[in-house]
Amino acid sequence: MHYVNPVIKNFLRTNQPEEREGYLRLDQNENPDGIPKWLFKKAMKRISPSYLSLYPEEIRFTTKYAGLLGLEYENVTLTDGSVVAMGYAVKVFGEPGKKLLCVTPTFGMYKVYADMQQMETEFIHYESDYTFDIDKLIERIDLQTGIVSLVNPSMPIGNVYSQQDIERVVEKARSVNALVIIDEAYHYFYEKNSLALIQKYDNVVILRTFSKFLSIPGLRMGAVISTKENVQYIKNYKPHYTVNGAALAFGEAIVDNFDRIHADLKKSFEGGKQFLLNALDDAAYSYIPTEGCFICIRPKHRTAEDITAALKERGILIFCGKGDSAGFLRVTIWNKRHMKRFIDALKEVDR
Repeated sequence: MHYVNPVIKNFLRTNQPEEREGYLRLDQNENPDGIPKWLFKKAMKRISPSYLSLYPEEIRFTTKYAGLLGLEYENVTLTDGSVVAMGYAVKVFGEPGKKLLCVTPTFGMYKVYADMQQMETEFIHYESDYTFDIDKLIERIDLQTGIVSLVNPSMPIGNVYSQQDIERVVEKARSVNALVIIDEAYHYFYEKNSLALIQKYDNVVILRTFSKFLSIPGLRMGAVISTKENVQYIKNYKPHYTVNGAALAFGEAIVDNFDRIHADLKKSFEGGKQFLLNALDDAAYSYIPTEGCFICIRPKHRTAEDITAALKERGILIFCGKGDSAGFLRVTIWNKRHMKRFIDALKEVDR
């Protein structure tokens, strides 16, 4: 038998849900409508047979994107989605045998990457009311800690960490030579960010994506943002040509028209969020307050599993909570039209 890496061999990875087209997709934190048509048309003008025949060229777009963030080209490297950026960060900075500290529930790939890197994952749980005590996390950072992960806003709970608390985590981690990954996948739904920390600390890596607020998950584009030295370490590991030319064309259109697209998407999202919160309150549903593009709702009469299945029969996909979020329905928030369809269906099936 040929050799198979035993760490990889013992994993059983399953596919993500497919055949979702045609449903109202409120299960994976996507914008069901995608980017505005005016932006789509602008980006598509760039794409031609000759453009697609070129290997993708990242420098121009990366420079523009770094400038949008108030940084330099050397502070940013692109990845094919932030989930890949996450893997790069754990591979490059994760010391085998040490711990990855994670708030739970969180995005499941952190543990997957830690296992592949032969790190131990230690989970810090929310309180029973789904608030989070940052001191519990800070107390667990010790000499065996290699990486600390903070998703801000968190997913799936939707809480945020104050900049003061994030800096406390970074300082404690630095005292034991640990890295802090600040995952800002849901930035722009919550406008505060931690970019200033990379000017002050050398143990901070920030992850961003174009999949959530910026609405192009099908093109797979994310970024690692850090000190110039840390970004170069990621580049040393990252293969060439992992971000495709179409993604770069759309990314550049987004950056070149950022104020307009930000205003368009923000208006649509905020209108939908306010409508949904009002409707949930009117119908006396309990939910966890959120700063992300999703919300965890507790059913009133039927189980989360029953409601998820009944909504799918009505053409609506939502996520049924598992693990620490079991019993909740996690629903993507977008425009008012979609939220009205969801809440009307929820009240119909949850009887």
